[in-house]
Amino acid sequence: MKTGSNRGDSAANNGAKQIGVCLAKGAAVGAVSAVAVGALAVGAVAVGAPVAAVTGVLGVLAVAGGAALGYDVIGQIKSSNWAGLAYDVGSVLGGAAVGGVGGRAIAEGINGVPSPRWSLGSDWSLRYNPNLGSPGQWLGTGPNPGSAGGAAAAAGAGAAQVVKSGC
Repeated sequence: MKTGSNRGDSAANNGAKQIGVCLAKGAAVGAVSAVAVGALAVGAVAVGAPVAAVTGVLGVLAVAGGAALGYDVIGQIKSSNWAGLAYDVGSVLGGAAVGGVGGRAIAEGINGVPSPRWSLGSDWSLRYNPNLGSPGQWLGTGPNPGSAGGAAAAAGAGAAQVVKSGC
């Protein structure tokens, strides 16, 4: 993945109009990418993939997406490419919008059961507890709405970096 101003002259990309265009483009691509990640996760379970495997892969994609996004943000800041940074911010906003609205649907699609309302307390109660079984058994319970939405958002924002051009 390339970072910085290698997508064109950063001075030309730093006008208010270009920054706005890149913010909107990032938001759209981040949202579409988050929808794709969520749909693929739900679809994988629907065709027989184990819930634990899908939950684990979703977590790995979230970490990889966050790392890719972070790497690109650093490159955009170092090269003073504010339009590129706006794209990155947009990809986070678009992914977060989808994750926030669709996290419950993703979790329930993976788990196959209704999810509790998200709260800090419910999220904390679903953390890994070694007294209740192995990490694989815990992953087999699937994500909650917050973690499903957050994972789709992070993975989507990271995936959006692949098609970033002109910003």
